[in-house]
Amino acid sequence: MRKRKSPIAKSLLNNSVSAMISTIELHNKPEIKYRYETVVILLLNSWELALKSYLYKNHKKDVRIFEKDGRTKPFENCLNITGLKLGKDFNPIKENLDVLYNYRNQVAHFYLDEINPILFSLVSKSIIFYSKFINDNFGIDLTETSDLILLPIGFKRPISPIDYISNTSVNKNTSKEVKDFLKTIIVATENLHNQDIDEAIFVEFKMNLTNVSRIKNADLIAGIDNSSKATLTINTKPINKIKIGSDGQPLFLTNDKSTANALLVHEELQDNIFEEINNILDANRILGKNSNKFLLGTSVYYRIYSERDYVNYTISDFEMLAKYGAIDTYSPFIFWLTKLPALKIAEIFTQLIENPKHPNISSIIKLSFIFQNRIPDILKEYFDNKYKDFKQKPQFCYTFNDIYNSKQKNPFLKAFKIAFSKKFFQNKTFKEWKSDEVILHKNLSDLCLKTFIENRNENKEIRDLDFILYSDKFTNIEEIAEELEKKLL
Repeated sequence: MRKRKSPIAKSLLNNSVSAMISTIELHNKPEIKYRYETVVILLLNSWELALKSYLYKNHKKDVRIFEKDGRTKPFENCLNITGLKLGKDFNPIKENLDVLYNYRNQVAHFYLDEINPILFSLVSKSIIFYSKFINDNFGIDLTETSDLILLPIGFKRPISPIDYISNTSVNKNTSKEVKDFLKTIIVATENLHNQDIDEAIFVEFKMNLTNVSRIKNADLIAGIDNSSKATLTINTKPINKIKIGSDGQPLFLTNDKSTANALLVHEELQDNIFEEINNILDANRILGKNSNKFLLGTSVYYRIYSERDYVNYTISDFEMLAKYGAIDTYSPFIFWLTKLPALKIAEIFTQLIENPKHPNISSIIKLSFIFQNRIPDILKEYFDNKYKDFKQKPQFCYTFNDIYNSKQKNPFLKAFKIAFSKKFFQNKTFKEWKSDEVILHKNLSDLCLKTFIENRNENKEIRDLDFILYSDKFTNIEEIAEELEKKLL
């Protein structure tokens, strides 16, 4: 029986909410490389989907979000059209998103400048705008269904975004590009002020500084004093903010009302509309200037691996991710490897074999025995030749020879030097795990997501499940052997 396609507006909205939750999760990570570069890209994609959902739901008769080639309208078009439809009340949102979109397009110019205070304020306000937009136009109160917020907690004293914007304060030594960016904020604020709109495009907040002897309040007013004459002052009225919570609990979508405690639309997702995890890779491409290096760190890598099935396939991306997991870190990586051509797999093997490092080389040794074929013989000949004059060979050589001489018939058990009765994660044997790959897949994904959320170190259970699930999924083993033989012998 063919499954019914989900209504496009609902699918877009579901993906938008999911992307916004990912935005907040990433922002709240204690340590993450390129925090705002990545967060802004994800936030704008969430907004783009929300705007398209709004237009399709309310104006599909006179606004086509799908172009003739099947692609959807770009973000700027959707933003401008929504502004025309909603009028003056939407203008603060539009100005906020215009500024963030400008930052996203110029992000390469901001590497050496610390503009996090203003980005925090812009992103925070954009999320508040988003919550209100979703509630006003779709009847969904995210403050009731999610417990996420952006919190500026850390080891450094926060800097006032208003001070940062002032030409006479902390931005005086910044680059021309950053000053131009700050001017766009001032222009956006002036535009709203000239329309008698009090709503600011960045968030206002209070900071309490406490020590054992006294309490001081530093109140950030939503005003801009950009010159000695103080010719421009904007005051905003407080609005409801998203609920505060530090536990980062995910939003679960279900169509079973008996298990739900709030109402949120949920349908099977429309094919090819949106895969949020790919936006993280887009951010990596922008930051790396197409260097084909993964720059966003181990924690984000685990987030991607938790949704590995939804990553758009390109050889370059899968090679980059495989190298990061296998060589740069000691993380799960075999899924990427199964999708690569034999030559690329052989290159990754060769890089680790010729320049072995512990414990990464153990993954290649295990895979070689799971592959069987003649790959173990190729590696043995290479190791014997390379280390024949060494009085003390590397430890992995002894491990390799122990496995090579083992009488175990099952290639997986042989590679792991274990018996059939050996228990893995959740006290299950290899055979028990292999008998239900759906559960195996879910456990691997859940553990990767948990690693991301809790900022845990890489763990053995994830790598074991990765091997159990994917190590027998290679279809080009003979070609891999041929390429390895050319490179190593």
